[in-house]
Amino acid sequence: MLTFLAVVLVAIGVVAALVGWMTEQEFRRYTLARGGPWERVALALAEYYAIYGSWDGLQEALALLPRAYMMHRGMTPSRMMDFRVADASGRIVGDTLRVPRGTANRRDLQNGIQVLVNGEVVGYILPYITTLQPYPLNTEQQAFLSSVRAALLAATLIALAVALMMGGLLFRSIIRPLQQLTAASRAIARGDLSARAPVRGTDEVAQLARAFNQMAESLARAEEARRNQTADLAHELRTPLTVLQGTLEAMVDRVYPADPENLLAALAQVRTLSRLVEDLRLLSQADAGELTLHRTPLDMGSFLEEILEAHRSVAQERSISLTLERPASLPLVLADRDRLTQVMGNLLSNALRHTPPKGRITVRVTDRGREVVIAVADNGPGVPSEDLPHLFERFWRRDASRQRATGGSGLGLSIARHIVEAHGGHIWAEPTSGGGLTVAFTLPTAAIA
Repeated sequence: MLTFLAVVLVAIGVVAALVGWMTEQEFRRYTLARGGPWERVALALAEYYAIYGSWDGLQEALALLPRAYMMHRGMTPSRMMDFRVADASGRIVGDTLRVPRGTANRRDLQNGIQVLVNGEVVGYILPYITTLQPYPLNTEQQAFLSSVRAALLAATLIALAVALMMGGLLFRSIIRPLQQLTAASRAIARGDLSARAPVRGTDEVAQLARAFNQMAESLARAEEARRNQTADLAHELRTPLTVLQGTLEAMVDRVYPADPENLLAALAQVRTLSRLVEDLRLLSQADAGELTLHRTPLDMGSFLEEILEAHRSVAQERSISLTLERPASLPLVLADRDRLTQVMGNLLSNALRHTPPKGRITVRVTDRGREVVIAVADNGPGVPSEDLPHLFERFWRRDASRQRATGGSGLGLSIARHIVEAHGGHIWAEPTSGGGLTVAFTLPTAAIA
């Protein structure tokens, strides 16, 4: 605000000073040309031109002008008004000090006093004394200049008042939303993630407030996700740890014998914890952008046949049909074989878990030229459409009881999404025609990758 006021004061002050100075100079020039000795000289020269029709012989005529005729009131005879006379084209035709010679420039002609004959400019008077201050003004002329100065001062004060009023309104419209934005940011800094800044209009401040609110909403969602993930992680760790602790305490108290059967049960819980920790480590690497891939050209047809063969025994135990549909030839993809094995393992495990006995699981491969699409479709109960966007979130499971026997750890699809995206593809889920769920992902071909 102070800077704005300084700029306004300097601007108005400079304009007022320049206008006042120019007005006084031009007024003095006008009064000298129209009401002082220069008017008498101009009339005499105009009469000379009207009589002779040209400026011939003007130099001799100037020598005959009486000194008193050329003096201004209040001046001594020693301060005679010496001048030059130029014709309409600017050529010097007369000089009261020396022999006339040369041509006047355009600026001299503009500042000169015109000599008019029948309304036509026939010459210019070019005084040697350029300053106008030595020629005093009469009372009426001084009063006029005083009124002009007073008007300029009043205009300056009015302009300053209007600028202050408009500046105050402008700064209030800017500062008020900024103050509200500051208050909201301080509330968020204190931990209140529900604080929002009001948004009014479409200007830059409103855009800033809108961006701030979006940031606050993102922080609130991230905080909620963090709390949910912390609770989910605690739940996932608590179950195997509780089982492991109970088994070991029972063996220590000799309630259970320390035989291979009970030791294998404890070992199974340790393996569960190890898998969970490894899944979390993989997700942390993906979040940090440190998920390393060892890509090599890979034949997806033979690769998928090996994956299905590894899961066929589990499918047969549950009386589930496991088939592969693929074209005769497929382009190679540049991929990490171990990571893709993990992706397909997660997708097939989920499909086997949710497909009822005597059901079917179909793995389809499609060549789209620039990419290959792999889809795992089952005819299980499927997933409601409102739940599809949540399938790839961490720890999300449709089973509200969150029992591992029915829902897994809730990390498999999230890991699969990160691995597919690291390969330059994308993954999605959609209902299977006729019932069930299809999870598909793309991989760019080796030529594109």
